[in-house]
Amino acid sequence: MSDAFTLDPVERRDDLRHPRLRLLYDAWAAAIPPGHDLPPIDRLLPTAQAVLGDDLWCLDIVGWGGRPDYVGRYFGRNTITNYGIDPTGRSICDFARQPVFARIMRVLGAVAASGRPQRFAAEQSVMSDGRLLEVEALALPVADADGGLSGVLGATTARPA
Repeated sequence: MSDAFTLDPVERRDDLRHPRLRLLYDAWAAAIPPGHDLPPIDRLLPTAQAVLGDDLWCLDIVGWGGRPDYVGRYFGRNTITNYGIDPTGRSICDFARQPVFARIMRVLGAVAASGRPQRFAAEQSVMSDGRLLEVEALALPVADADGGLSGVLGATTARPA
């Protein structure tokens, strides 16, 4: 994979180019209950699936002691195809040999460390099947029922580079 990869915090919807990612950001912001910083995943996931189902992905954070790990909760069809993995119900570390692993961990780690949305993009990204695509994605922190950071919900949009 090319290293031409950017990872930036998202402060507002206009930080995103793709209209469907803007819709996901809007749904995330609207699902935050009064007095909380993050939306509960169980409240946001159905809306997110309706907006970006095939491009959506969601991982739960586990193992906070030391280096966090992530277990797949939901992966849309396009996400599975583009990345060549389906970690639903599995630790993301099971896929450490995949070419995209370092990027995935960098994005998840940035969201977990900051508790804030992140945008990542690459003008030319080699997918697991060899296709060269332009990628823009949004990674959003989500909460458990008690309001604490519990996972990362996101979507990846891709088109031929």
